[in-house]
Amino acid sequence: MACAGYWLVVMLRRLLRLQWFRSNHNRLTTDGLIALAQGDWSNAEKLLAKAARGNDVPLINYLTAAQAAHEQGREDERDNYLRLAHETTKGADAAVSLTKARLQYQSGHWEECLATLMKLSREPKSPSYPYVVKMLSKVYLELEDWESLRELLPAMKKHKLVSQDEFGRLARACYEGKLKRALRGETDADRQRNLKDAWHQVPKKFHTEPSLVKIYADALIAADAPVDAERVITDLLRKNWDDGLVQVYGRISGGDVEKQFLWCENWLKERPNNPMLLLTMGRLSLQRKDWEGAKGYFEASLRSRKSAQAYGELGRLLSHLGDHQASNEHFQSGLALIAERLPDLPMPNPE
Repeated sequence: MACAGYWLVVMLRRLLRLQWFRSNHNRLTTDGLIALAQGDWSNAEKLLAKAARGNDVPLINYLTAAQAAHEQGREDERDNYLRLAHETTKGADAAVSLTKARLQYQSGHWEECLATLMKLSREPKSPSYPYVVKMLSKVYLELEDWESLRELLPAMKKHKLVSQDEFGRLARACYEGKLKRALRGETDADRQRNLKDAWHQVPKKFHTEPSLVKIYADALIAADAPVDAERVITDLLRKNWDDGLVQVYGRISGGDVEKQFLWCENWLKERPNNPMLLLTMGRLSLQRKDWEGAKGYFEASLRSRKSAQAYGELGRLLSHLGDHQASNEHFQSGLALIAERLPDLPMPNPE
């Protein structure tokens, strides 16, 4: 009886000690998480790391300690906590790797983050796979890896990771990036060929997107393909009016300017006071060397809506026509539209 009573006392002491030990670890963990939430990184790291030692379930402690170390720029300590999290908890590979990828992303280490995520992406049936896909999309955007992002879009749609509007925005970003990258050819002929190949890969439904057509037309102009740029813009403007495309239309040089001007005259009948169309007709008139006509269109554009571009074009034309006073006035008016208004201060008189 005495022996049994002795062992009962021993067991009770052990249970009480274990209960205190666990209670202490819980308190340290709670205090550490509070410090982490408050941005007290140094204290959070100390508390969470201390609570992890001897803890039966140290995973959360090590992962959050890694976050705290990361916020302090202590990369060696961060990586050590991640290693300990991996070694002390079976089946936590995905959780550790996702935490590692997230911290790499926060540091701007895109290539390292991509390598970590690519390993995780090999398990499409994993519960964490949708989150991996979402993170991959962010990394591809940072790396401007448009082709990889495009290939990821079906998985994003399948797992409903973004709204319909966001999905469309990402798709447009892919094709816009692809068109811009096509300009990296060695010669104009290479760039023209690359651009046409890239455009053919763009789904037909995006061929009527003004923002995408504008990028394509701008790229064609840069690749010295004015005829193609004129055709692409004209085809869309006949169906879907867009002032941004009209502006690009006026920057095309080396094409059939008479044909362009004729189209603008027809459009002007339907939009007699459109300031961007009038500005474009003024620019086309300059290409036709119709100085008075250009002056009239620029002035009409300004009557419809004041813009720095119209003031600039009119000021430049008047300067070449010898009317320097009027030219300076228009340049000043244009500058006032794009610059913060300056205070009225004394200035020296011109000599």
